[in-house]
Amino acid sequence: MSVGDALLNLCLMVTPPHLRAVREEQWRADLRDGPSMGISAGSLLAAAARSSATARVQDMLYRGGTVLARIKGGNMKMTLGIAGAAAFVVAGTVFGVQASNSAGEAPAAQTPVHDLQIQGYEGWWNSTPVDGDTTGLPAETVTVNTRTGDVIDVFNRAKNSTLASDVDYTPVPDPSWPANSIIIIDTASGQIIEDFLVDDKGSPLDENGKPLGSPGA
Repeated sequence: MSVGDALLNLCLMVTPPHLRAVREEQWRADLRDGPSMGISAGSLLAAAARSSATARVQDMLYRGGTVLARIKGGNMKMTLGIAGAAAFVVAGTVFGVQASNSAGEAPAAQTPVHDLQIQGYEGWWNSTPVDGDTTGLPAETVTVNTRTGDVIDVFNRAKNSTLASDVDYTPVPDPSWPANSIIIIDTASGQIIEDFLVDDKGSPLDENGKPLGSPGA
């Protein structure tokens, strides 16, 4: 077994059981086709690590029933889930860089951890409760960074997919969108169903602009 296969198997072990089959198919296809498009195996393994870690964190939160009050008041938000996902996204990127070098690829210039850009988030909108009851959960969402206007993540519940090709929706920028934030849009209604402040790297912030989990936050 190659180092790359071993690392992929590790990602699958971390991934919650109900997601493994779909993720394995996607990841193996990426590793097969990605290099021919100029995408290194190391970067693909980094993406797999981020995905598996954030999925596991969210699964643990659902199992533990951890729901925290929304930072800005009002409705409820899984704040801990967002903070944990952000931390694991960064950790997964570092893991992927190390995996790339361990697999024998030529060392590449490494981006400092604090400069890494977060590429996606896990939350109630793109997760499935342990009992499988998805009543009231969105069938399809897109995640937009209002700092840049870019769509950075998508989710199609029917296909359990985060592939952009499986979501036929193009958000139209709106001046009413909260500034410097991540917004989650339900494509069925076009409405924002979740939002939270982020810094220029995409890390979640509290209402005072401090990183979640920092002293005084």
